[in-house]
Amino acid sequence: MSADEEAPRVFAKLPDMPDKAEPLYQSLFVRNHAIMLLIDPESGEIRDANVAACNYYGYTRDEMRKMEIMSINILSREQVLAEMDNAKLEKRNSFNFRHRLADGRIRDVEVFSGPVFINNVMLLYSIIHDISDRKRIELEKEQLIEKLTKALEEIRTLKGILPICSSCKKIRDDKGYWQQIEAYIREYAGAQFSHGICPDCAGKLYPDLILPIKKQ
Repeated sequence: MSADEEAPRVFAKLPDMPDKAEPLYQSLFVRNHAIMLLIDPESGEIRDANVAACNYYGYTRDEMRKMEIMSINILSREQVLAEMDNAKLEKRNSFNFRHRLADGRIRDVEVFSGPVFINNVMLLYSIIHDISDRKRIELEKEQLIEKLTKALEEIRTLKGILPICSSCKKIRDDKGYWQQIEAYIREYAGAQFSHGICPDCAGKLYPDLILPIKKQ
């Protein structure tokens, strides 16, 4: 049974316009480019799924009609039923969920859901948007802000007054530990050191090897 076959007639005709209901249902739901589901709010059974939903989740339309929304939503059955109750009573119409695809991948989705009556049967009409990329960008933004905030705090630490030993030149950190100045700056500023000997120290340490530098 293909995803784009005709909708079952129980959902296809409305009393007021029997000749136009089925083509309208096909146009507005079945072949709509947005991901759409019709769900029984009492049991969670998926009563119908459009072509876009079948392509997105990776199931045939016949398979999806035999599934419950709990097979897709990773929340517990109790949580899903509670959220469907909110949608049915119109306490909320927008939800952020995580849905599992047929291949096992988990995607972040935003669901707009509310009650709709078809042949006097109340169902939840849900439109699903994949927001995985948006969530990833938001997470990367939060991580970047955290890194920048930490770097700013470290810069402020370096700009403040640092307790330094007048003899060995170790620095006392904010936890009360004494560290070599190189280790402290490497930890808080990320700078790396290469060691050498300045001319004054070289003259003191190796007076017989280093020729005195003439001052201009």
